[in-house]
Amino acid sequence: MTTQFSSTYTANDALNQQLAVDPTQMSSLRSRMAKDPKGAAKEAASQFEALLMGTMLKTMRETKFDDEGDSAMDTYRGMLDQQMVQSLSRAGGMGIADLVYKQIAKQSGFDAGSDASKLRSSATSPVLPTRFTQSSGVKAYQAAQSEAASAGLATAQVDSTGSSDGKSFIQGMLPHARNAAAQLGVAPEFVVAHAALESGWGKRSIRNADGSNSHNLFGIKATGDWQGKSTSITTTEYVNGSAQKKVEKFRSYDSYADAFSDYASMLKNAPRYQAALNQGRNVQGFAQGLQNGGYATDPRYARKLVDVAASLAQQAVRS
Repeated sequence: MTTQFSSTYTANDALNQQLAVDPTQMSSLRSRMAKDPKGAAKEAASQFEALLMGTMLKTMRETKFDDEGDSAMDTYRGMLDQQMVQSLSRAGGMGIADLVYKQIAKQSGFDAGSDASKLRSSATSPVLPTRFTQSSGVKAYQAAQSEAASAGLATAQVDSTGSSDGKSFIQGMLPHARNAAAQLGVAPEFVVAHAALESGWGKRSIRNADGSNSHNLFGIKATGDWQGKSTSITTTEYVNGSAQKKVEKFRSYDSYADAFSDYASMLKNAPRYQAALNQGRNVQGFAQGLQNGGYATDPRYARKLVDVAASLAQQAVRS
């Protein structure tokens, strides 16, 4: 995939706009501190705000459904996000840099004066370079998403409950979910929400080696006691809070009915998931019980499941 950027990105833009991925920035700040403490403090405040905005954006990305095997798209999105955050921070940001600069000035013993307001001045902060405006960078990003979708890859923008595909997923899975929910003692909507979270509303389904559907909507692994069919895929596991790619074996079923039946049986018979059972309409109790039982290694798993269940509830109200 080749992406063409606008040629109007000038040398002056390059001078004013540092790359977000620039390992020399911190060293530059240290050397500037002795010569120009105020200037270095301003830059440090802006860098802090950029880091904070980057963390916020990364967290938002992680709450979306993504294709776990598409490392190229992950890298592209990550670099674009970093560069945009850096540019937005220099163009004014959220005002956090002002507060940080004032605090640094107070601790360092110099008067911030009116300098803090200059951090948000368009006269001293560059606007987004042309390649990150609607005419180029944003369009390039949208084109990348479109290309990934045409290749069968799920992007971060997976259909929500409001889309036609999302509604079809709910309608198609709800009958199976009712049977499973009756065994688990929870609302059927929670079971559908769990399937949606694990499968990206059915768009990130686990495939068999021959490309056929495994019908495994719940991401259930084929552990040692599993006697049925299985398939191996690359998945994301969190080890000490860090996301890592691993190849794991997952169960494969002949139908969605079999998948929901096995899901209910697994939760009902596993001692570690007992806290998730018989929660009725308490989605927080159900989600937290699954996370505490180790259903997934993602530290935000319960929160994500609650959010998906909430979107299902909103859809029910609109219908």
